[in-house]
Amino acid sequence: MTSKQQSEQASKKKRVALALQGGGAHGAFTWGVLDRLLEDNRLEFEGVTGTSAGGMNAVCLAQGLARGGSDAAREDLRKFWTAISASGKNSALNNRGPVDKAMGNYTMYNSPGFMIFDYLSRIFSPYELNPMKKDPLKDVISNFFDFELIREQKECKVYLCATHVYTGKLRIFTTKEMRVETLLATACLPTIHSAVMVGKDYYWDGGFIGNPVFFPLIYDCDTPDIVLIQLNPNVRNRLPVTSREIADRLNEITNNASVVREMRAISYITDMIDKGELDQTKHKRLRMHVIEDESVFQDLGWSSKLNTEWEFLTHLFEKGRAAGDAWLKENFDSIGVRTTAQLNNHLMGDG
Repeated sequence: MTSKQQSEQASKKKRVALALQGGGAHGAFTWGVLDRLLEDNRLEFEGVTGTSAGGMNAVCLAQGLARGGSDAAREDLRKFWTAISASGKNSALNNRGPVDKAMGNYTMYNSPGFMIFDYLSRIFSPYELNPMKKDPLKDVISNFFDFELIREQKECKVYLCATHVYTGKLRIFTTKEMRVETLLATACLPTIHSAVMVGKDYYWDGGFIGNPVFFPLIYDCDTPDIVLIQLNPNVRNRLPVTSREIADRLNEITNNASVVREMRAISYITDMIDKGELDQTKHKRLRMHVIEDESVFQDLGWSSKLNTEWEFLTHLFEKGRAAGDAWLKENFDSIGVRTTAQLNNHLMGDG
């Protein structure tokens, strides 16, 4: 491709910002979506927010774009998830047992390793179970990411969400703050990992209060088009009745709560702008988009978020690619024109 052709292609790209939800191994679905969007190559990513696995995908995306554009970003995402799978290959916690495999479950509720861990984690803290703070994820992050490149790159702004342990407030780590500790902080589940110190403060997973958040994209990015890649189902059509089902549903509701709140606020402000009650020259009118496939996650409980088997990760990857492809075909022409997310029905419910 000539430089003129590259320039013409770049001028035709539509600029968006991305919000990537967390969910452990379920983040492989987002990997698939991003792979399809990058392959399509008609979008430009001005900024990206992410929590937990969404944060890992966000930093992978920024590193790859800085290293060599869309193809390099696709390569980095695949290599990262390959490393995640390899890191958990010999762990009883991250792999299904024979019963779950025989039943075709991607969950691990019948797997001895998970059952033992689940029981012990209800009695002992990670400080007692893992006093040496051994963390395979830390090794993957340390070996995989070029943080100097990520901090200095200009291709894509990055924002990671974490929860300040003492105050319970949201903390946003920006591009210039990217390092091993900030990535560990955004993915620190307090029942599994010891709190992560960044500077003089301790942090837990950002999913408790921001999974993810939109406001950095609103304030720090010029594009009004924000694309949420959502993992946790909003709707369940069956009443959870067992203790496990109730815990799984509470986990989904909690991890979607911040998204629902921000979507509600965005919808309200958009209505006020459209009615002329707010001056559009002083307030940013957003166009919201959502890529998701709730059917993929209907039979997946919390335990599957720890499943790092390559078979499971590639299953989610292919589902994510399909969701990304379907979204592009249906909504690409609407980017820069109108909101495609069903703000009132899809995310708000009846309340």
